[in-house]
Amino acid sequence: MNKKTIFDLGMHRGLDTEFYLSKGFRVVALEANPELAKICAERLSSYVDSGDLTIINKALSDGSGDSISFFLNDDKDDWSSVSADWASKGGHALREITVPTTNLSEMVREYGAPYYIKCDIEGADHWFAEQLVELEETPEFISVEAISLSILAFIRAAKYQEFQLINQW
Repeated sequence: MNKKTIFDLGMHRGLDTEFYLSKGFRVVALEANPELAKICAERLSSYVDSGDLTIINKALSDGSGDSISFFLNDDKDDWSSVSADWASKGGHALREITVPTTNLSEMVREYGAPYYIKCDIEGADHWFAEQLVELEETPEFISVEAISLSILAFIRAAKYQEFQLINQW
């Protein structure tokens, strides 16, 4: 059986990843934080071993093959980001590390066009939206934090005509 693929950009603790796997999808998960990537690889090792889960310990960037500063927020790890301003909001202390990068086109070339992409990469969702426009084959569905109107404009430029906006508050 050929499983549909989901890209989980910003895997964090792997809760969404685990949900997708439980529904029978193949998941390619991107997580810049090496500590979280390792925790998820251990916890979800049966899926990794079966080939249903691939974890990429890199950050999505507007470039590829490079490295980038990544700011770890130990108090609120879901705010860790390539943006120091984003990661430190609320006055939290940060640790800066350097992580390798990838981009959306590179992921599609390596793993195939996904059925769905969930993008939750704190402070860098605009890179995803900009790169979505460049794909030859776009996913049937996407989910992204649209923190600006420009993100919506890029999604529309990628030929998406129907939207569902949800206020997370």
